[in-house]
Amino acid sequence: MSDSSPRNPVAIKCPTDRCKCVVFPGRAATLVHRKPREKLPAIGSDLFKCPEIPEQVKRMMDTPKPDEEPKEYYWMVADVMAFDNVGVSHTKDGIKYLSCADCDLAPIGYHDTKVAVGSKAEYLIAIDRVAYKQ
Repeated sequence: MSDSSPRNPVAIKCPTDRCKCVVFPGRAATLVHRKPREKLPAIGSDLFKCPEIPEQVKRMMDTPKPDEEPKEYYWMVADVMAFDNVGVSHTKDGIKYLSCADCDLAPIGYHDTKVAVGSKAEYLIAIDRVAYKQ
């Protein structure tokens, strides 16, 4: 991860209208794209509405080329302690799912215990499963 990597410009929070718990503050995470390893399970709540991704975040994302494999974008932190509020599930098939620590909305992201970039772990929050504090 270089210093020129795009960082979240604003705080990232739980997407439900009732909660709005801050998951992590602005500039705490790096925008990364990963090949879809497996889709995150659906969020099992009627309270979840797919939030709109702010234009300033959309501008950070690469425009896919027609011959490229699909990409999924995530906010990545290398240490679980970088979160203000996050719940972490028990490991299932090498994956720990991440949730809102206040209302338990899940999954908003995941941590693959078998994958590390260099010597660092990756905790990934899906950019389309969180809200953005403007």
